[in-house]
Amino acid sequence: MRLGLDILNIKDVQFAEKTSLSGGVLSINRRELQGLLQDDRRLSRVDIELAHPGDKCRILQVADVIEPRAKTRGSGNDFAGTLGRQGNVGEGTTCVLRGAAVVMSGGSAFLKDPIGGMIDMSGPAAEIGIYGKTHNIVVLPYPSAGTNLQDYAKALKVAGLKTAVYLAKTGEGLKPDENELYDLPPLPKVAIGLENLPKVAYIFAVLSTKHEPIIGEPILYGSNIDKTLPTVIHPNEVLDGAIISPYRAAGIETYVIQNHPIIKELYRRHGKDLCFTGVIITTAPDSEYEYERAATVVANIAKHILGVDGVVLNKTGMGAEEVVPARTAERCEELGVKTAYAMYLHGADQSDTSLGADTLFNMRGVDAIVNMGTTYMKHKLPAVDKIIGDPVSLPGGIPINGNIEVTVSAIKGALSQLGYSRIMAVRR
Repeated sequence: MRLGLDILNIKDVQFAEKTSLSGGVLSINRRELQGLLQDDRRLSRVDIELAHPGDKCRILQVADVIEPRAKTRGSGNDFAGTLGRQGNVGEGTTCVLRGAAVVMSGGSAFLKDPIGGMIDMSGPAAEIGIYGKTHNIVVLPYPSAGTNLQDYAKALKVAGLKTAVYLAKTGEGLKPDENELYDLPPLPKVAIGLENLPKVAYIFAVLSTKHEPIIGEPILYGSNIDKTLPTVIHPNEVLDGAIISPYRAAGIETYVIQNHPIIKELYRRHGKDLCFTGVIITTAPDSEYEYERAATVVANIAKHILGVDGVVLNKTGMGAEEVVPARTAERCEELGVKTAYAMYLHGADQSDTSLGADTLFNMRGVDAIVNMGTTYMKHKLPAVDKIIGDPVSLPGGIPINGNIEVTVSAIKGALSQLGYSRIMAVRR
């Protein structure tokens, strides 16, 4: 499967009479885009706002972030199964507007958090989070009367994906600034000529079922996967829109899945010091019976179907979900498959026992764990001039546009389960 990304670097985004792209400036006809999104009867209206790096602006209730992408003519389907019919992804050519991001605001009702994920476009949070450096098209959909929570959640996601495709279509036919190529042959051929290299697969934990899944939420080719057994997919499918981030996947936005750093690194090293064989997707069940089953199936796929020597794996969500990949890693090690586990840790403070590798991760053979951060760190953020999203007050009546203190986990794009982060730990 061969996927080409035609990348156009975005230097600025502005509203204009015509939606177009020229000289790195993305122009958007706001009324036209609103009309496209308001065709969805589940929505009463949709507001569109812009936020640029350096703006004294704070975006609230961020439910997801999506990179503008669209398949070029004849190259497959855009977000197949979620936007329209099923079809091929992972091959052909996809146009990418690098430096722009579609930010979906409005998820507080089902995230049960009045602030939700937040993005500051200036100050410390803009330096910590990756989305303070992108030109953000903020989409704020409002539900129609009678629209239930489940339908609104799905409509919100669809509106973001529609916007991403609408914007990326402006790049069709333009000469790209850069190209990326991802080409991995079928499993029977992938190791030809690479027999002396260790075979490595990636285990992608996509969804946690600790919380009740949102009915109809599009995750894999437009379907919810809470009852799906582990399965193998091509890494290009992940990069090209087959998987959409679930709402409750802490630290995994769709934008990061589209630019999946673990998959890209395995591609970079393929044929050099390892042989990249593919991706196993799985969930994080919330019962011992189901997570033992998932761990066994994943380990058997890795050992007996893909025949790999090692795996890299991540977790999704926080808390109980940490048990599932730890048990999966142990099962792999028992079968002779070496594991490397990448994660960030969840805890209220430094004394929280969940931060100790000697608690959840005291498992035989699981001794290569990469810590990508902890959620308890707090940051003081300065006041801003503009709020995008429904304004709220913090406990004690502190205005959300004022000087506030938040944990790093509240800053969208600061921590990443997949390693897409600007934060680095330094031992002094």
